[in-house]
Amino acid sequence: MTAQVITVTPATTLAEFARICTEDDISGAPVMQIGGDVVGMVTKTDLIERLIEDHPLYGGGETPTQAFAHDHRQVDEIMSEAVHRVSPDAPLADLAAMMAENKIHRVLVMEESKLLGIVTSLDVLAQFAS
Repeated sequence: MTAQVITVTPATTLAEFARICTEDDISGAPVMQIGGDVVGMVTKTDLIERLIEDHPLYGGGETPTQAFAHDHRQVDEIMSEAVHRVSPDAPLADLAAMMAENKIHRVLVMEESKLLGIVTSLDVLAQFAS
């Protein structure tokens, strides 16, 4: 589990989310309200799908990079409201099964409404490999 979770707010712009993913080498992040409530999850795949839909990679006067620089849409427009959570004492096998069954790559570790950390599919693979 990673305890230092990088989060974004619903108002984070898509360009800012792309920068965060690139600079912090993450593939997704929980979306949290200013008060601390988790309201969704956003991933690089969500972002790429939206960019391809709205800014075709070929044709149209601007390059995708130029078009994206002027894109002021926000994370709440592409995030998934479905958030998969486990308690801190959840067995690894249950966590892995949840990821496989739901075809997801990250699960939040929460105690009641408090975010304690995040477990990614790479974390799970590392445990099985060791």
